[in-house]
Amino acid sequence: MNILNHLLVDPESFDRLPTEKLEDIGSSANDLGMTISRGISAIGVILAGAATNDDSLGADTLVDLGWLLQSLGNLSSHAANLEGRADTHSRYRGIKKGA
Repeated sequence: MNILNHLLVDPESFDRLPTEKLEDIGSSANDLGMTISRGISAIGVILAGAATNDDSLGADTLVDLGWLLQSLGNLSSHAANLEGRADTHSRYRGIKKGA
């Protein structure tokens, strides 16, 4: 068993988590998404700067940037999914309480 497994967020366990924890997960996922967006923006600045200067990026660097963008996109999608699921669970609990 991986020693870091306790740090992973499992959306299937959201039913068992306290509402405060769900709200924390949603907030953290939102923060992660914002950080990823800023990173993608920085990559855009790097590419634009390289294109407007005589300095060119090597093929290996472009390949690495492509893989990085793919990874950031996947991570962003996962963060948005976690945020949405945590929010849905929190709202559902609020509706059940009021019913």
